[in-house]
Amino acid sequence: MERTEILEKIKEAEQQLDEAIRAAEEEKKKKIFAAKEEARTIIENAKAEAEKIKEEILEKAKRDIDLEKTKIKERRIAEINSIAKKGESRINEVVDFLYTEFVRLIENA
Repeated sequence: MERTEILEKIKEAEQQLDEAIRAAEEEKKKKIFAAKEEARTIIENAKAEAEKIKEEILEKAKRDIDLEKTKIKERRIAEINSIAKKGESRINEVVDFLYTEFVRLIENA
């Protein structure tokens, strides 16, 4: 093999190596881009799922609060009704007491 042939083969090998490096760089860029796209998709999906879970938790909390408010309201209404019944049952007693006191005051005046 002559020197020119050897130099041509070296030059050809260098060109092939340069092409392989360019192709590898291009492949690297494509894979990085694809990985970034996939990461963005995963993040967007995770955010959407988190938002969905947050809404479900908030809705459940609202239902629980409404249920508790209703229970408290019902207990308070029952207490008020009980107090009202006690008051109503004592109306005659109070009227009699007031009448007696009124009569006593008039008689002693």
